[in-house]
Amino acid sequence: MGGHRAEPYILLAPCYGNPKTRRRYHKTIEASIDFESNEYRELLEHTELAALRALHPSGTAHFWGAIATHNNMMDRLRTGDIVVFTGENKVKVAGEIGHLFRNQAMADLMWDQFDSGRSFVNVYSVRNIQVIERSRREVWRRLGFDEGDNVAGQRLVIGDRVPRMLSELRVVPSSDEARIGAQLEAVDRALATGSQVIPVETFHTDVVSLHITERTAQHERVESQLLSRYQQFHPDVTFTSFRTHNGKRADLYRVEEGEVEILEAKSLANHEKVREAAGQLLDYSAESPQPVTRLSALFPLRPDQYGVDYLHRLGIDCVYRSDSGTFVREEAPEDRRSYMHVVWRGGS
Repeated sequence: MGGHRAEPYILLAPCYGNPKTRRRYHKTIEASIDFESNEYRELLEHTELAALRALHPSGTAHFWGAIATHNNMMDRLRTGDIVVFTGENKVKVAGEIGHLFRNQAMADLMWDQFDSGRSFVNVYSVRNIQVIERSRREVWRRLGFDEGDNVAGQRLVIGDRVPRMLSELRVVPSSDEARIGAQLEAVDRALATGSQVIPVETFHTDVVSLHITERTAQHERVESQLLSRYQQFHPDVTFTSFRTHNGKRADLYRVEEGEVEILEAKSLANHEKVREAAGQLLDYSAESPQPVTRLSALFPLRPDQYGVDYLHRLGIDCVYRSDSGTFVREEAPEDRRSYMHVVWRGGS
């Protein structure tokens, strides 16, 4: 089915429009199917069973499908594309498409259809299911879509709408997760050895950092190493910290010679991390023990120019580790920093 693409497609799939569809959803999305059981295994071709086993080694999987009129659309999809299920005026769940194949007999057995005209001919497994349960109108409004569009039939979202929807729904495709993990490991090794940080691959995922325990711990370890390296680079500077009213802790706090600086470190230099750093710095600045005069975002390598410009528009300096292991500061324009002081200080 669909060939190599740099970005995934998103399939919008209505799933909760009538009692029959709701039963299907409860049976194969909320619950799962044991495709290794005799009743299903005997309906699967050898290649289909092998592909399902490779993607779902537990022998169980979630499934959904499409009728024959959607054959052309389904042929454009591939493993790793995203499916977003809508219904009940909600965006209900999102998942990643696993194996796609055509098998009406299996579809009829799963969904009790036995209707050659309306049976699901196309079948696909779904993995990495993530519960969303948000108002469809609200999501569509935030994305600039038609709020009245209730997604009566399946359709594809492609192009620049894809990263916007992934960001809004906070969905991270496994391909992006792998790249994030690889880059984190590269940064981790570089900080530990003092060697150069080389981006693994450019990617533009504008989603929040992954809520996976192992990955979160890795982000935190890289940030801790980066902060340690930065403090070693400034041995004559005294850095402290402070906590906000809600228990959040600023990474570094510096008060000297009339300057008050808050510095926030990030494990990666992608745009999402740039945005995270800016948001946290603005949050901390309003609760600074003394009126803040400088905000700085620290990265293991230089963000792209859009990211640096984004920080500078907010009056925030961009600090990053160079190829030689030193730290470079690209200061925000002085007039912009002065203009933002009142915002940083909570309007005072």
